Amino acid sequence: MKKLFLFLLIVSVPVVFMAQSGAIKKGGMEVNAGLGFWSNSPVIIPLHGGMDFGITDDISVGFDVGWRLYNSVGWNHSVFVLQGRADYHFNSMIGLDNQWDIYAGLQLGPALITASGDYPEEGHLRGFNFALDAVVGGRWFFSDNVGLNAEVGLMGVIPDIIEPPNVFLNLGLTFRLK
Repeated sequence: MKKLFLFLLIVSVPVVFMAQSGAIKKGGMEVNAGLGFWSNSPVIIPLHGGMDFGITDDISVGFDVGWRLYNSVGWNHSVFVLQGRADYHFNSMIGLDNQWDIYAGLQLGPALITASGDYPEEGHLRGFNFALDAVVGGRWFFSDNVGLNAEVGLMGVIPDIIEPPNVFLNLGLTFRLK
């Protein structure tokens, strides 16, 4: 993790002065992809990807696709989610530089949970459920069309939403298409 952070820092510092983009604009389209880290262990690093569409200069909607695999002694299970999302972008409200995009939002959609081996039956969900995430994130654009993104969030699976939600961190790249 430290090596990845150091690498990203070294690569990004020389291009900081070239950044000219910021929050998604009305009619804009962005693709996000990356890896994640979860509070539940042992988790094999999850994958995530999605797309955002600018509805106004401050609001975007889109979708997020994610997959994670839990691997434990004697059992494993996977969670696949396809969620719609809505985000509010705070740039104009707080007057951020154009290279930054700070946002918060919600994601909701179906979660397919599968399991194998001696997966505990008691208190564990399987099959189709719904996942509800609350996220806070940011993007730093080091060029007009490419940026780094990070999101911190809470994921709960309905009907188990009253259980302590999982905390997650997603890191990746954003590609501005329009």
